[in-house]
Parts: sequence; C-alpha cells; structure tokens
Amino acid sequence: MSRMNTRSSGGRKVRNKTEVSAELSITSLLDVLTIILVFLIKNVSMEAVKISEVSGIQYPTTISKEEIIKNPEVVPVKIYLDRVEIGVDGLFFGTPNDLGDTKKYDDLILFLENEYAKIPPDKKDQACLVVQADASLQCKYITQVVSVGTRADFANIYFATIQDEDWLSSYRPNLARN
Repeated sequence: MSRMNTRSSGGRKVRNKTEVSAELSITSLLDVLTIILVFLIKNVSMEAVKISEVSGIQYPTTISKEEIIKNPEVVPVKIYLDRVEIGVDGLFFGTPNDLGDTKKYDDLILFLENEYAKIPPDKKDQACLVVQADASLQCKYITQVVSVGTRADFANIYFATIQDEDWLSSYRPNLARN
C-alpha cells in the first residue's frame, strides 16, 4: 500500500512516496484457529457421548423378522400417518388422532387384552406387542400405543425398525416437529 506525503518547500509542493507495509500477525491467527479447533473437538466428543454404551445399563434386546414370524404370540400394531391397523389381520382401527379419544383408547385396550387372553398360559412370557410406525409420526402416538400395550399386560413391546449401518450420517433430527 502506498501513501503520498506532501510538503511544501518554498513555493512549490514536493511529493514523496513512502511505503506502508501491513504485517500479518500470525499469533492472533493461531489463537483463532486454536479456539475453533477446541470448539470442534468438544462438539464431536459430545456427539460420541450421546450414542455410546454406558456401563451399568442393561440394554434391551431385539428380535429378528424370522423370530417374529415363528412366534405366534406376536400382536402387531401398525401406525401410518393416516390410519392405524391392529392385529395379525390388519383390522382398521382409525387414525392416529383416534388414539387420543377415550372410547377408542378403551376399545384398543379391550382388543389387546382379548389378544393376550388367547395366548396359552405357558407362552405368555413370550407374548409381544410389535409397534410398526411411520418414521415421521409424532412420538405421542407411539407412546399411547405403548401405554395401551402395558395396560393389556404385554411385558414385551418391540418397535419394528429397518437396519441401517450408516444411520448416523443420515440422522438429522427435525427440531420443528412436536
């Protein structure tokens, strides 16, 4: 960068060209990079803590599709965005919003209690309720089905999922959902 200085000598003005050099302070640049690095390391390590195994907790197990097919003591509940189907025959129950209706809630408890009663006494410990729900469904509907399942004495409640080895890279929770 150059700057023109002017001075007067007698009656005329003389211009001198002087160079002003701007120095880059590497110290402040390193400080900024260090802060950014610490911030990134802290955030990455926090994500790892959220999904890592914790000692002292017994994690629930799951069953495979083949085990479900072999097990006649399975009662499925399928929750779509626009409808709910119950039982092996996929009987139409209503919509997910109907799960909040007291009469429909009681009807679902009665249905699951009847399904549970059909299971032989020696197989009751293997009885399970399998909840199949759309991934974009609000959690409150799934919670209502789990509540009904526990009231109907199902000790085992499973959630149908699809195995995705690369789930973490595609997992981005939508915070706008309720």
